[in-house]
Amino acid sequence: MRKPSERNWTVLRSVTPGEEENDRMRSKIRSSIRARAELNAKQRIFELKNVVLTALFVIISAGLLIQLQQHYQSPNGSGQSQAVNEFSLKWDLESVYSEKIEEGYAFFEKGNPEQVGMAEFVTEEEKNKIINTSAMNMAKEMVNFPYPTSLYIEHVKMMDVSLRYHFFVEAGKKTMHFSFDYPKLEYAEIFQVISSLDFIEPKPYRYNEQLYVTHGYGSLPYPVGLRPIELIGDKEKYVWEQGLPQQFKEYIDKIKATKMWKQIKDGGSAYTFESTDGTEIVEISLMGKEITYQYLYPKREE
Repeated sequence: MRKPSERNWTVLRSVTPGEEENDRMRSKIRSSIRARAELNAKQRIFELKNVVLTALFVIISAGLLIQLQQHYQSPNGSGQSQAVNEFSLKWDLESVYSEKIEEGYAFFEKGNPEQVGMAEFVTEEEKNKIINTSAMNMAKEMVNFPYPTSLYIEHVKMMDVSLRYHFFVEAGKKTMHFSFDYPKLEYAEIFQVISSLDFIEPKPYRYNEQLYVTHGYGSLPYPVGLRPIELIGDKEKYVWEQGLPQQFKEYIDKIKATKMWKQIKDGGSAYTFESTDGTEIVEISLMGKEITYQYLYPKREE
């Protein structure tokens, strides 16, 4: 007679799957493993796609932000200002910047919300209309400036504006009209903007020697590149970065060459000139890089 444990083992063996059933189970297990592996692979591919798409979104968004920043850029703090939209424009004067407006570009001076000038592209017809319909005077060409430039001065009857400077600048096949209000912007600052214009395309012409201009309706030449530091009454003081002794001597020779001023005193670092009509006397002195003009008007005092 068998023991209970032996009988149990016989029963257990009788319910154990046969070889055919074992094959079916192994096949199911393998199929399950393959399906799981394929599912994991698909999940990894899906996750990788998400990472790539996220990275592309970040790159594209950053590019758009940079373009928007450049599109509406004003002063860039590097000594040059930019107005960037359908073209690029720069000039060397930190204190003046531009903002895009419907007509073109409006100019402002740092710390002052009041507009000091504007610029816009004009056709030849529009240019002639501006010249012929305003109280324009003193048309002349600005020699050796970065682009072919003509200047017109307009009398303006306003409390805070006495003269309006109009410049028509030929940039390739286009003409840009600039206007600046004096004394909202000083003469030296107006000419600093125009004399340092850079449209990027076409490239500007750079004159290797000192440029000179006259302020207002005066006949005395001033060096381009002066920075106003004190303008009180008949006394004007500027910083002249290129104002070395040799440059100062060349400047004095330039005044003499106009034939409109005669030297009446030479004090080494200071020279005194009188206009040929006797209405003006000016003493010009240079101390370091500060150049000072002291005007006298003898006939006015009489």
